[in-house]
Amino acid sequence: MQAVLPLLLERAEGERDGEGVSLRQAAQALQQALATLGQLERFREDYLRRSPVAAGQALHAQRLVDWQRFVTRLDQAIALQRQEIALRTHQEAQARQRLVQAQQRLMSLQALGQRWARQQQARMDRRLQAEADAFAARATRADLFGFGEAR
Repeated sequence: MQAVLPLLLERAEGERDGEGVSLRQAAQALQQALATLGQLERFREDYLRRSPVAAGQALHAQRLVDWQRFVTRLDQAIALQRQEIALRTHQEAQARQRLVQAQQRLMSLQALGQRWARQQQARMDRRLQAEADAFAARATRADLFGFGEAR
């Protein structure tokens, strides 16, 4: 146990640290996806605001079809980005859960190590007490039977 526990603790710390990195990466990916969605939505609003239809301009039929096709593609891009956000949110939640589990494993191993150290200390204390008691008993017997120093 004494040789294995430090290795287990080191591995658990490495796992926890790795999960922390994964969580940070997942959070960054989510933030990037949210920023992209914001840009797409702002672009769509701006495009609709400046549309020739909103300005009351007369349009050729083909130009209106092209404009509607572009808005449809923009809406599709926004829908895809929302799906991306849902995926990134799920990945972040999973990474967070893995980090929590890794931290719990580390804490369990630390508690095991502390409990083992306390048990070792208790054994050492009992052994020292037994040695002290044996020494005192020998000293007492020596005094009772006259083996001690002359007074």
